[in-house]
Amino acid sequence: MLLKQVFIKYRNLFKASAKASCAAEYLRRRLVMEQNILHLHESGIVDTKYCDHEIIVSLTTYGKRFYDVAITIESIMEQTMKANRIILWIDNSYKGRPLPINLQLLQKRGLEVEYCKDIRSYTKLVPALRKYPEAAVITIDDDLIYKYDVLEHLIVAYQQNPAFIYCHRMHKMRLDANGNLLPYFLWEWESTDTVPSHFNLPTGVGSVLYPPHCMAPEVIDENTFLGICKFADDIWFKAMALKAGTKSQLVHSTDLHGNDYV
Repeated sequence: MLLKQVFIKYRNLFKASAKASCAAEYLRRRLVMEQNILHLHESGIVDTKYCDHEIIVSLTTYGKRFYDVAITIESIMEQTMKANRIILWIDNSYKGRPLPINLQLLQKRGLEVEYCKDIRSYTKLVPALRKYPEAAVITIDDDLIYKYDVLEHLIVAYQQNPAFIYCHRMHKMRLDANGNLLPYFLWEWESTDTVPSHFNLPTGVGSVLYPPHCMAPEVIDENTFLGICKFADDIWFKAMALKAGTKSQLVHSTDLHGNDYV
């Protein structure tokens, strides 16, 4: 009993230490990004295409994050391989309101801000699919600082084989003995399997590259996805990829489990 208590104590201390270390690293990188937003002038995008169509980074934000999302975007502008466009989709209610100064500075370096209807987390991808159907779209979250080569690994993999959806982080779906899909909590979370498969489910937090037309056309049908899958955009996008017959593939980079961000 005493041994178990000691184990739990040190396990909790280790978790607390790891959490504190992660928080410190985030703060350090945030301070760097803030200074770069103020002082860098070079473009955060490129005109040169990596294939016969554009590669777009698409994201959305809301509420308090409206003032912090520039940190995430700056980390994308400093990638080893830059996107052709970076588009921030924000709700129509922000029209006519001045953008935060940090976003205005990023606009000078290539950021595009577009206004659209708020469709929850789907806003980071669906408006881009509607407006730029021939582009490859990379989605990212708005509250993370991405490591410097996240886009490079996705783009290089896509150049080598444009048939798949590529991601840095995924879960693998599992079936029971009768071939039925097991509940979500019984799947292989943060799988490290790099074989393309219909069973791989990309998670948006780690960044995902969607080739043009890789999902069924009804992927943009907001009446349907808000009606049946309002809070799980990853599940909806996976279902639409399955319907289109598109496999997904994990791309390793600096983190084995695809947590290439702080």
